[in-house]
Amino acid sequence: MELRHLRTLQTIIDQGSYQRAAEWLGCTQSTVTAQIQQLEEELGLPLFERVGRRMLLTEAGEKILPQARELLAAADHLLEWGRGDRTPSGTLRVDMAETLLCYRMQPVIRAFRERAPQVRLVIRSCNCMRIADNVRTGACDLGVGYDMDWNREALEVESLGAYEIVLLASPDFAEPDFVTPGQRKGASLVTDEPDSIFRRRLEAYLREREIGLDVTLELWSIETIKRCVMSNLGFTYLPRFVAEKELASGCLVELEAPVSGVPAPALCAWRKGKWISPAMTLFLELLRDSLA
Repeated sequence: MELRHLRTLQTIIDQGSYQRAAEWLGCTQSTVTAQIQQLEEELGLPLFERVGRRMLLTEAGEKILPQARELLAAADHLLEWGRGDRTPSGTLRVDMAETLLCYRMQPVIRAFRERAPQVRLVIRSCNCMRIADNVRTGACDLGVGYDMDWNREALEVESLGAYEIVLLASPDFAEPDFVTPGQRKGASLVTDEPDSIFRRRLEAYLREREIGLDVTLELWSIETIKRCVMSNLGFTYLPRFVAEKELASGCLVELEAPVSGVPAPALCAWRKGKWISPAMTLFLELLRDSLA
């Protein structure tokens, strides 16, 4: 069994398709296909199955992937020792909450690329619950997001400070009262996926106050959410730093409510017992300098 075949398997998962994996690895798609077929023959198990136009991991592939990642991490560790230096190299996979990635990470990423040009940096925007699962299973090396009861028994977790989460609306918003209990509001909540920490926190508050809503607009982009709220299509609940410019210019206003202004801890996590590579060490240092 060759490590390059395991690396190809890992790259397919990280990049999302055979074609993107081939582009990332600098080879042809037929080479990627041949390597996976050879790996399947050696293991005696199918690793992928076609579902529509997509290739998805089989149950056997799901079980094998974490072990493949551990073998590749161990090989990278040996290479670092063999070189006898601490120059960052290899691949670093980081999953992040969208708000942090879009509005807080540019200085970190820029500094990392300048100081570690030999590292392949793979960054994905993920839900905070998924981030913790990906760190635990080895699907990513580092996770950066907001605390959603991340499992401290399986993860090393470091605080990166806390950010206020605020209720936001257009200055023309017609129903700004989110204090009086027992209301039925015609206003729309403009938010993202159901597992969002902000959405969960706000919906828990609304249930507690018995404040009902007629409509929820579920979108998948923070910028789209902001634009809809500025167009007076509803209200939202996001970190204050996401809307600093819009609040300063008056395009958005903060609504008064006990739930507005409550801090949400930001965290960085990695799997317990994982080797901290030079690339991880550098990225963590930059995170601490920029966020903590």
